[in-house]
Amino acid sequence: MRMKFLPREIKKYFLMSERQRKHEISMSLWNVPLMYIGAAVILAASTIFVDMYFDVPAQSDFYVFDFQSTESLVSTLISSVLLLSAFTLNILLILLTTFSGQFSPRMLQNFIADRQTQHYVGIFNGSFIYVLLTFLFINNFQRNDFVLVPITTVLLAFITAVIFLFFINHAIYWMQVHNVTFNMKTTSEKIVKNTLITDMENLKQKEAGDLKENFRRSAKQVDTDVAGYLQLVDFQGMVSKAQEDDIIIELREKVGNFMLINNPLFSYWGEGAAEVDEEDYKEFILFGNKELEIQDNDSAMSKLAEVAIKASDNGDPRSAINAIYQLANLMQTIDRHITFAPYLVDSNGQVRVITQPQRFADSLYRGFGMIRHYAKDDLPIIIEIIASLRMLAQGTWPIRHRDIWSFAENTVKNVSQEIIYDIDRNILLENLYHLARVTGNEKEYTRLEKILEQKDA
Repeated sequence: MRMKFLPREIKKYFLMSERQRKHEISMSLWNVPLMYIGAAVILAASTIFVDMYFDVPAQSDFYVFDFQSTESLVSTLISSVLLLSAFTLNILLILLTTFSGQFSPRMLQNFIADRQTQHYVGIFNGSFIYVLLTFLFINNFQRNDFVLVPITTVLLAFITAVIFLFFINHAIYWMQVHNVTFNMKTTSEKIVKNTLITDMENLKQKEAGDLKENFRRSAKQVDTDVAGYLQLVDFQGMVSKAQEDDIIIELREKVGNFMLINNPLFSYWGEGAAEVDEEDYKEFILFGNKELEIQDNDSAMSKLAEVAIKASDNGDPRSAINAIYQLANLMQTIDRHITFAPYLVDSNGQVRVITQPQRFADSLYRGFGMIRHYAKDDLPIIIEIIASLRMLAQGTWPIRHRDIWSFAENTVKNVSQEIIYDIDRNILLENLYHLARVTGNEKEYTRLEKILEQKDA
């Protein structure tokens, strides 16, 4: 009943799972500033208490304080700190508007979730709350001499003024797209290394083994009860529960896909299928109204691809090229740490969960495919895509070379029908030749060379 009276923005955190709640709080702006405000309240109470109940000398060789000077100082500084906070808010709004309009709305969350941004905003809010509380309190005790309060107020105002300079520098840093794409890539790498590996890698097995095919013919299907994005799956819990019930589960959609009500969610079969409580397994699967990057590495690639597309449309090719290189770097990290296998096994090596296959070729399309679609007639961008694919092929497993070359080949075949400048064609062929040598496709390169020459004829 009490949940009804909570604001919607607070209520949603109580309805989330622990992992969703932790992720959402870390990606929100309010959590760190709220801690600074709490610290400011404690600091204000402490300094006032010391001044009221301890005999702190109001005069010395370095300072002289009385009530009038303290009141004047605090009342002056409260407007100054508020002004700095207002400038900070104004800069935040400008940055968020710029990011949303020129690049991608997804970048807003990255900027807000940045720890430096949260700490800067927290310092401004905390300082203002401290000065406000002390100003309200000291007016009730006009006969007292305050010492610690004015000294602390001056120090906080000085710190706030210095931090404002750092905040401006931080904002300018974030306005540079190469820094934004690097931060986005770094954040995604941390999620891949810390989350996906923990959730799935120790459960994966490349070989199918015994899939109990004789029971699979009578598999039971479970549909979704809600519509939304498939955000999280507790694979560890699902495997353990399937081992306990002696069944095999096959998920019908990937994490990150949108599903409607009554769409197939998963099917199951096995010796214990008749005794299964389907609701127990639905508890392991969480839905939401947006894509969540925790278990969906394709979401991170989509963000970088959007930045490249927007930068290209805005006449900023260098930013687009930087996003392409960061995308290749992220794909290399994913390939090194993630096993592209759909089978999750229990402690005895028996397959218990079958996920939808995640192919390297699909990841290529999710990232580079979006860029090449919008940059079909932008040959310099296509050239950089081929160059990044060459670097990716040099730094990844040979088993990926076929997918990389196939993607590059398809990209080159569908470039603009007429290449205007010879230098564009020569650079494209040079990068394509290096890729062909790395992947062992020199013969296919010769055929593509003839196709490009025919287009130029």
